[in-house]
Amino acid sequence: MQTSKIDPMTLDYLLKLRRAQSLNTLETMTEALERDNPLASAQESIAQAWVLREKEIKSGVLTTIA
Repeated sequence: MQTSKIDPMTLDYLLKLRRAQSLNTLETMTEALERDNPLASAQESIAQAWVLREKEIKSGVLTTIA
C-alpha cells in the first residue's frame, strides 16, 4: 500500500502501532497513546496512524513510507 508523505509525528505513532496484530489490540494501544498524549497535534497524528495501521491489518500489506 502506498501513501503520500507521512509527517514524522504520524510516522512515529504508526511504527508504535505496528506492534498491534489485531484490531482489538490496535484499539487498546491507540487509547493508551491518546491518554498519554493529550495535545491536539498528537491526537491528530495518532488518529492518522490508527487509520493507516487499520488498513494495513485489514489488507495484510504494510504502508510504503515515502
